[in-house]
Amino acid sequence: MSWRYPQRVLENAWYAMRSTPKAPTPFKVKLENTTVCNLRCNMCPHGVGLKRPIGSLSYENYRHIFDQIYPCYLNLTGIGEPLLNKDIFKIISHARSKNTFVKLDTNATLLNRDNGIKMLNASPSILSISIDGMKKETFEKIRVRANFETVIKNTENFVKLKKELKKEDTKIHTFMVVQQDNLMQLPEYIRWADKIGVDSINGTFVIRLGMNENKEIGLDSCSPEDIKKVRQETIEALKEVKTEVRIGNLVNFLYKFENIKGESVNKGHNTMSACYLPWYTPYITWDGNVCPCDFYAENEIVFGNVFEEPFMKIWNNEKARAFRKQLIKKRVGICASCGVNENVLYDKYKFINQIPMVQKLTHRKH
Repeated sequence: MSWRYPQRVLENAWYAMRSTPKAPTPFKVKLENTTVCNLRCNMCPHGVGLKRPIGSLSYENYRHIFDQIYPCYLNLTGIGEPLLNKDIFKIISHARSKNTFVKLDTNATLLNRDNGIKMLNASPSILSISIDGMKKETFEKIRVRANFETVIKNTENFVKLKKELKKEDTKIHTFMVVQQDNLMQLPEYIRWADKIGVDSINGTFVIRLGMNENKEIGLDSCSPEDIKKVRQETIEALKEVKTEVRIGNLVNFLYKFENIKGESVNKGHNTMSACYLPWYTPYITWDGNVCPCDFYAENEIVFGNVFEEPFMKIWNNEKARAFRKQLIKKRVGICASCGVNENVLYDKYKFINQIPMVQKLTHRKH
């Protein structure tokens, strides 16, 4: 493990728990590798027409950002398909050579054997594959322009390829964005991913993303009967599978559905939940805009541009500090509709805030 990890983690945790307007050099960076995409998924800003520029992060621009921050964890996911970025394998390989943990997401439409070999040779820590339905009609309605059979075949073959090449450094994750059309397929998705041998099964509920508010496809309008049925079937599926399943916020939503029905996810059922992202993980777009996180998919809030000013100057400028001050009071706008809930982190480490000296230092009140 790199010397950076414990030092950077402790520093980020200290600032996050204190929740001061100022933040340290982030432990984690979400760096968008491209906005170019071959699909028009219904829940994505591309589905309604992305308003900001379309382009890809070059290796040179990646180095300009990476060399300033030197993150321990680099997430290369953005509003696009990484296999359409010609420099993606070079970017991954460089970050891994610096002992940085690297994650990225793919729609798997282009994850054929050739690209699969290149990906495994680049050795990302996690490759997450988006699977938004287990029925052809459902999947292709959500992932517009994708072919269901191709994605399933590519995913299953990539799992086999990893075993064939003995590339244990890369973990294969799957991810489902649950919405009205695919809700009832959640248990089948969990069983399928477990059967083919992925390393982790993940998912969450659909929320607003950029200009795409996703009100019509959200779970708010589902019937209590369907929610209860899928909740029970999901619990049964979780008992059967051996693979790690990480859908905690989704299960929590299903259990609380009756209480929050009528208080739309898009209007903000998560207004008082803890969020520490703007203290330890910025979102930087392919063209250099520094945003609070990736849910601000249309640059609704931009602290500055890393190709115009040094990153740390932007990360603690007046606009960034004001954003953090608001977040510790109440989540509003896009923050309120977000699915991120870090209360578990607060509850786990709240004993720190019970220390009298720390109580005087912290800005966050629960």
